[in-house]
Amino acid sequence: MLSKTTEYALRAIVYIALGDAAGNRPGVKEIAQELELPVHFMGKILQDLVRKGIIASAKGPRGGFFLHRPASEISILEVVREIDGLAAFTKCGMGLNQCSDIHPCPLHNDIKAYRDRLLKVYSVKTIQDLVTGINSGKYFIKNVADKPSEEM
Repeated sequence: MLSKTTEYALRAIVYIALGDAAGNRPGVKEIAQELELPVHFMGKILQDLVRKGIIASAKGPRGGFFLHRPASEISILEVVREIDGLAAFTKCGMGLNQCSDIHPCPLHNDIKAYRDRLLKVYSVKTIQDLVTGINSGKYFIKNVADKPSEEM
């Protein structure tokens, strides 16, 4: 449902928030390397997030990316809205121009329930919630290295 750009942005913001807590300001190369994402694409995403006021950046020896407001004030929905927009939460699952409760497509009720639930989750969950989950050790923003399967 989310574009790659939004997925990468969320992971990068969480990584930046984790760094903020430790007093670090990671640069684009570090973020891209640690999250195994393309550096050039990550650079564009981070610049866009700075322009849109979701994160901030500073140049110089103590430079890098950081949050200029608390992670608890940045909802997932804010990030989704700024990058993808909210059309995914209203458009028809079958591509009809006029799909609504009054004029529904055959998938309308099922898709609407799913979209409404996802919209609620994105509205309520913050970057801090994601950071807390990672700090608990139960959740991750990095890929797991492939382990060779053990032979029997």
